[in-house]
Amino acid sequence: MTLHEDDVRDLRERMTRVHIARVEEMPRIELYLDQVLSFVSENLSFMALPGEELITSSMVNNYVKQRVIPAPQRRRYTRRHVASLIFVCTLKRVLPISEVKTLYDACVDRGVNVASTYDVLVATLEETLARRFAVDEDERAIPATPHVPLTDANGVEVAPDLSRLMSAAVEAVADKVYVEQTLSQVR
Repeated sequence: MTLHEDDVRDLRERMTRVHIARVEEMPRIELYLDQVLSFVSENLSFMALPGEELITSSMVNNYVKQRVIPAPQRRRYTRRHVASLIFVCTLKRVLPISEVKTLYDACVDRGVNVASTYDVLVATLEETLARRFAVDEDERAIPATPHVPLTDANGVEVAPDLSRLMSAAVEAVADKVYVEQTLSQVR
């Protein structure tokens, strides 16, 4: 079993171009569950392994029952639901759902502006992934040290301890995606 140079190069190229929708890039209209599943899966396709379903209707229903995400109104999902699902699906790569919920609840309890934090979180994940997959001219890995500042509505950092936790979680996701995606290239 070996890693083929072309496959590794293609993987690096793909991972440096990962883009996850920001809140303003999400549909303005409310979505039905099948549309949400498609949108979330498309945005997180970079981390899917062959044949893996990143999100299903059963998962969403369980997240609602466990109060990990808010319940839809009239079976329709808003941008907040979509962002919450992307957050949950990303972090569940490295954390149990109960810990994802604990982290989210701690952010809300500390007055973190969840909408702006989502955008910072996904931008930091994109940057961390790009750095994790990048190599210098000697084919050595370039270190990635993410920082996810958690701020309130006024842009003031309110939870440095939670920022460190969120940053570590983002780094763990990037590391796990790196390992899984690279190993999927082994033949």
